[in-house]
Amino acid sequence: MEAEKAKQIRLSERDEEILNALCLRVKFFSQRQISDHWFDGDIANTRRRMSQLRTCGLIERVELRARSLPPLSQPLIAWQPGQPTPEFGRVAHVCRSRWRKRHIQSCTAYLATAVASRQFGGCVRGEVKRETQATHDLGVSQIWLQLDLQSAELADSWRGEDVMAHTRRGEKLPDGFIVDAHGVTRCVIEFGGAYDESRVREFHEDCASRPLPYQLW
Repeated sequence: MEAEKAKQIRLSERDEEILNALCLRVKFFSQRQISDHWFDGDIANTRRRMSQLRTCGLIERVELRARSLPPLSQPLIAWQPGQPTPEFGRVAHVCRSRWRKRHIQSCTAYLATAVASRQFGGCVRGEVKRETQATHDLGVSQIWLQLDLQSAELADSWRGEDVMAHTRRGEKLPDGFIVDAHGVTRCVIEFGGAYDESRVREFHEDCASRPLPYQLW
């Protein structure tokens, strides 16, 4: 029945971009993120199209509580093996100070369903696993959106942590993986949130031990 519903709508290129991202790259997008990135800020049109995709069983709508995001225009660290060790204290100070006066608020978000996953790939189940991490997950989504503006090729090479979890056994699981045509990880991406100095250092040391380039936003 769910598969039949999904066939009742003709997907546009924009629809496929959104569904592809929700299945393979991020956990969910806020309504505002989708509107700003794909609908020129038109909330009414965004809501209408998302409702149609929801009726067809391709996405789910959820209400979340999350903090408003700080500007995420570039990484705080873009490190490669052989480069000097970053100043962890300075980076941690930026991570923590950027949340001042950013209050928790309600927001509408959309995530892909298992029906969409069978069509576009990934392993989504159509539910939010940890609502307490909504702010972090929306931050990761915003980073992907920013990369999509800068380089479609880089954004296409991104795989989300759920998709790549099977490659990490007992190891840290970054928020995003940049992979090559053979599926080999070339860089990892992490949203630093409000990381303190020890968490910034631990993330760096984990990547440096591989050795693996990374971006920490």
